[in-house]
Amino acid sequence: MTQARYLWSAASALRTRVRPFVTDNAARDALDNSIRVLTTMANAFEPGPDLPDAVPAAIHMLAGPPENMAAHRNTGHAIATLAAQVGGDIAPQKRLEAARWEMALLDEALARIDGVERAAPLEEGKGGNSIDPERLQAYLRRQPGCEDVEVTAFRLVVGGRSRQTALFSVSGGGNLPAKMVIQRGIPGQAAGAAFLDEARQYGLLAQLHAAGMRVPRPVLVETDAQWLDAPFLFVEQVAGAPAQPDYWLPADNEAVVLDLARQMALLHAQPVDRVGQGLVEAREGHDPAAWREEVEQLATAWNESTHWPSINISGAIAWLRDNADCIDDRRAIVHNDMVFHNILAEDDRITAILDWEQCAIGHPGEDLGYCYPVVIAVTDWGRFMDAYRAAGGADIPQRQIDFFALRAGLRLMSLVLAGGRDSFEGGLTDDILVASAGAHFSQRLLHRIAVVFNSILERAP
Repeated sequence: MTQARYLWSAASALRTRVRPFVTDNAARDALDNSIRVLTTMANAFEPGPDLPDAVPAAIHMLAGPPENMAAHRNTGHAIATLAAQVGGDIAPQKRLEAARWEMALLDEALARIDGVERAAPLEEGKGGNSIDPERLQAYLRRQPGCEDVEVTAFRLVVGGRSRQTALFSVSGGGNLPAKMVIQRGIPGQAAGAAFLDEARQYGLLAQLHAAGMRVPRPVLVETDAQWLDAPFLFVEQVAGAPAQPDYWLPADNEAVVLDLARQMALLHAQPVDRVGQGLVEAREGHDPAAWREEVEQLATAWNESTHWPSINISGAIAWLRDNADCIDDRRAIVHNDMVFHNILAEDDRITAILDWEQCAIGHPGEDLGYCYPVVIAVTDWGRFMDAYRAAGGADIPQRQIDFFALRAGLRLMSLVLAGGRDSFEGGLTDDILVASAGAHFSQRLLHRIAVVFNSILERAP
């Protein structure tokens, strides 16, 4: 389609000819997300593979791009028809064939998108900062023994969407570490109920560090926003580099992946009644009825928010309904985002697990299922679970892992669609980051759900 060609061309030019000259971090982030929106919309306009004459030749473009990147103009109706069938009473082989067909389309679409979004830039730019290092230094000089402290080597780094992060060094700081990290909330942005505030993160990190987990040692916490316009937390810098900066890619080191299993086991072994004080309960009920109710909530959220059906999500919801009774009543401290973009590593071992703001009390399978798609891309899941059990982790059956892996994808999808995309399409915000979450993140996530669901189907007797 002509529209698709225009969009692909614009996205490619922005990536390779404009981005190398953007030196401000905020501007670069906005540009990257604009490119993601363009490539997603371009793919939605792109014709798909030829289909038999019996299949309608066009799909109706709704309010925005379909979450299902495979829903091209001449394949969308076929996907919708099969999605309705695969969620009901259908022969296992037919379900597998339909899921594989959609999976092949997803693979093709991602390859096309990646060709633009990951094209090598002509030149790497330099970043700016938005946390004022002079105000930071003034705050530190109020600490005992730090009257003459100097802040040096200050550098803002890419952080999450709910906070800003910077690395810096100090001299003349008394008992302060020579190298630290500051994590600050976004000024003017209210903390969500599902996220830990800085004070609770400080207490949790202190207990986990004392228990021998590889987490940054907390140094100071400040809840008064007057100093830097939002609450903030200092931790000691840890050696190492991100195991995988790209959220969607697996780590390339099996030793680090197996080390994650050991660290996860240590976290899940922490006493909930002591270390878990101040953490929220992930849910009120822990019996099969409560899990079935949650599945229905996820199904409702998908059906009400989706722009186009998906064979794999329809099948995943049906599978979750059929298997909710497999979950037992276990409770542990869970990280909820314990994958490789939040992990520092060096010399084949993890040096720090980061980003504890979503930590809660839940089922240990939630962390295991969440990391399952990126783990199986690197190593055999059995090896991962052997390392987990050897480090003190419980014996979690594969059926439960499958349940939590699908649940994690659907839960994250509902948050992205309802919390991000709908607010953008409803006119509540024009933030390009929110637009990208609905247009780009949801498509990647659908692909991940499809990987898990196909894995389950292929292992079925």
